[in-house]
This record gives sequence, structure tokens and C-alpha cells, in this order.
Amino acid sequence: MDQDIFVKHVQDVCRLCEKYNSPRFSKFLDERGQREILKAPVANTMLYGGYDDAEWKMFGAFPEYETAQGSAFPIKVLDIHKKYNVPIGHRDYLGTILSLGIDRNKIGDILVRDSGAYVYVSEDISEFLASNLTKIASCGVRVELIDMDAVVVPEKRSVIMDVVAASRRIDAVVAAVTHKSRRDMKKEIALGNVKVNHEPVSGRDDQLKENDLLSIKGYGRIRIVSFGGTTRSGRLHIDVERFL
Repeated sequence: MDQDIFVKHVQDVCRLCEKYNSPRFSKFLDERGQREILKAPVANTMLYGGYDDAEWKMFGAFPEYETAQGSAFPIKVLDIHKKYNVPIGHRDYLGTILSLGIDRNKIGDILVRDSGAYVYVSEDISEFLASNLTKIASCGVRVELIDMDAVVVPEKRSVIMDVVAASRRIDAVVAAVTHKSRRDMKKEIALGNVKVNHEPVSGRDDQLKENDLLSIKGYGRIRIVSFGGTTRSGRLHIDVERFL
């Protein structure tokens, strides 16, 4: 969400709460948007995404007399069950939902599990998705709508990989992780398809550091765990965590 639009959106939520004296909520916000809210905290507000460690969260503004609580948020959960035992990843679920014309900010976290996935969505689109999601990545699925408190949150899955990059530069690391050329990655960076800590990359020469979170369009998310030694040719060993 553009910065100016984001600020106006949050202001509108607060204004409507005050005008109608009832709770009002934003769309789902990524961690970048959440950080902006924390810079200027507002009384009796809350960030919540359906469970304690959610990454995508809504902003809620509550009247002075009402206690801010997660159960008030207009969030539903799609309980998606695969009909066949085939691997389906986060990108497959998100891509299929977006292909139905759904705005990304209407979708919260997607928790993939062996039998399917839990998908947190804005309540106003939940019935539509429950009725229209019949297939994910060519695999038939069955979808049920459940409340947030009915979810057994699965453990987040990731793998640690050792990659060898020319340097700590963003284009070098992303190329090593995706097994593509630095030339191709420079193009992706220029197109805005690579983010670091939820912020658009300012330049391919930027140096990465430990715990940086990278989002790469078409590939997913990775976290820099640690930088190791160098090879005989001077290339750098890097441990990265890839989220599945």
C-alpha cells in the first residue's frame, strides 16, 4: 500500500470509530505498515491477525468505553483440505486467491499444513472464497469457513540452506539463492520485485546483514541467518532460512 494511501486509510479507520462510536478496522497490513502505525500510537487501538504470531495484521480502533480485543476483528479462516496428496505451497494458495480478483490486503496469513492450509481472510470476502475456491494448483480442494479460535496453528516450516554468493550485495545474494544470473536479478530489483524487511530495495549495491528478511517475487521469502567463510576463489558462504 502506498505510504500516503496507507496513512489516509488508518486515519479513516480512527475517524469512523469516533464518528459512529463503534469499532472500525483496516485491511490487512504487512510488517512495514504495522511499523508505521507504531511510530504514532493511538489510544485504544490494536493490531491483530487472527493469532498471536501473525505476520499480516489488521489495525483496529475501539471506542474509549470498549476493551480492544482480537475476537472483535472481522477475520474468518478458510480451512482448505486437499483432495489429493500432492505438494502445494504458499505461493499456490495465494496466487489462486488473487486470480479471483481479490485484493492482497484482504488476505492475512496463509498457514500451510500437510492436509491443506488455513487462510486468514477479511470477513466480507469469506463467503465468496468459500464458494469459489474449488482447485489449487490443479488439485481439487474442499473449503470450510471456521472461526479464528477453532484453528490449531501449525508450526511454521522452513529449511536452512548454505549458498555461495559473490558478496553481500543484494543482487549477488538473490542470484545465489534463486540460481539465476545477477543480470536477471538486477532486472527484478529494478522492477521492484525484491524487498528487504518489507521495504522496496533502494539499489542492487545495498549490503545485506544477518537477520535481514528478503521477499523475492516468484520465489518466496528467505532470512539471512549468518555469513560464513570464503571459498578459495573468494566467494562467500551464507546460511539462509527459506520459508516453505
